[in-house]
Amino acid sequence: MTNIRFWVPFSVALAVFLPAAAWAQRPQPVLVEPARYGTVRAVEGADLQVAAQRAGCPVKYQPIAGGPCFDKIKLKPAAQGETRVLGLNAPPRGTWVSGIYGRDYAVYDLFPTAEGFQARRIEFTTSDVRVPRDCYALAGEAVEYALHDSVATETQVVSCGGGPRTPNGPFAPDGPPLRSGGADGWHRTETVRAAGPARYLATTGGDCDPQFSLRTAWCAEPAIRYLQTHPDEKELDLIAAQQPVKAGDVLYGKAIDQWVLKRKGDRKFKADARWFDKAYLNSADGCRFAEEVGWYVEDRSDGLYIVEKAVSTCGAPPAPVPTEIWEAYGEDLFLVDCSDRRNWRDGRPRHTSDGKDSPPEAAECFDPARDYLRSQGLRRATVVVLNSRVVVDDRLYDGSYNRYDVAEVTLNSDKSLSARRLDSYLPSDIYMSRCSQMTGGPSQSKGFVVTRSMGIRWATPYRWMECPVY
Repeated sequence: MTNIRFWVPFSVALAVFLPAAAWAQRPQPVLVEPARYGTVRAVEGADLQVAAQRAGCPVKYQPIAGGPCFDKIKLKPAAQGETRVLGLNAPPRGTWVSGIYGRDYAVYDLFPTAEGFQARRIEFTTSDVRVPRDCYALAGEAVEYALHDSVATETQVVSCGGGPRTPNGPFAPDGPPLRSGGADGWHRTETVRAAGPARYLATTGGDCDPQFSLRTAWCAEPAIRYLQTHPDEKELDLIAAQQPVKAGDVLYGKAIDQWVLKRKGDRKFKADARWFDKAYLNSADGCRFAEEVGWYVEDRSDGLYIVEKAVSTCGAPPAPVPTEIWEAYGEDLFLVDCSDRRNWRDGRPRHTSDGKDSPPEAAECFDPARDYLRSQGLRRATVVVLNSRVVVDDRLYDGSYNRYDVAEVTLNSDKSLSARRLDSYLPSDIYMSRCSQMTGGPSQSKGFVVTRSMGIRWATPYRWMECPVY
């Protein structure tokens, strides 16, 4: 950091002074902390029995038409719940099963019954893999199945202790497989369809008893019947479909409006538009929505209702991008040494002839700043004020043992100098391509470093920058 050129007396230096950038280049960024990379590991979940499609499979062992044949599966006792099975729709390639869920393979739950068993195909991918908390999901690495001894072991490749060295695979696990993290791990790796509670629906385009009619064109029979039979309820939520609907329809965005159904006089009702939409659907802890929330129309015994639903992916969060920490620098600020004048904020008395409205004059320790402004042809500048003695390469930051302030000095029309302490200072000229200033870093991650150039000390602002490696 030390930038020693040559020394000349201060007054002479200012007499021939050029802007600082003309004499000294801004220091190059310095690496503070290299990127921390994780280790690629495999995490294992449950062991599943395997069933495959087979020609000539007895009907009782193939309860799902076109599905796998479960004649080799050993069911758990009914008291232990369902038996989970990996069903193959095509012969495996080598010792691994992967591909598109539903097309190449699927997971089934088998339930014992008096007649044998029932089979239910799981709608989305699921597993018992719970990635440990210090590990993260990798792009393109879903749960796959390692085949051995007629058993398929759920396996997910992850990065532990940080992000991977490359953003995309293939990734080769290092070391033996890890077992699932149990209750201390992330949410199990799976895909689920989250659903909110059923909500009342107002429909349009059909016949409607006048007592259930709203805004002329809508019918809300289930909602109004509820208020009719619950006199203590003043209002309730109501979803209005903008077009005629039927059970099984899915609506998005502007296809619905949110209303509040209210009482209006004796046995009458009205619907007011909500100022803000009200949602009851929240993604479970450890899950993230993978699609836009849809409104699913469902048929109940007393009419049509509507339910918010969305597919969510659950499990370990994506691996972080490894980040280098660099220290970058801004333009030098003039350094004012008031270490022997601790009460510099009080300024110094002005001559009575200056008038009572004249701004207070800066303390004597600011006199070099006056020469600096004049030599640069400036009326105003930001300076760093030392309240304690420092040497070159000392650091100035909040909490450091070196006390300092940042102030604005102004050259007044009467050639006097005034100084005003600034509550905060944010340099705007510190920049590194593809990097961002560190937030939430230690106190020494931003401040000033004392440098020397042309025999004059300067305060060079610095910031730690977070720079992703890809």
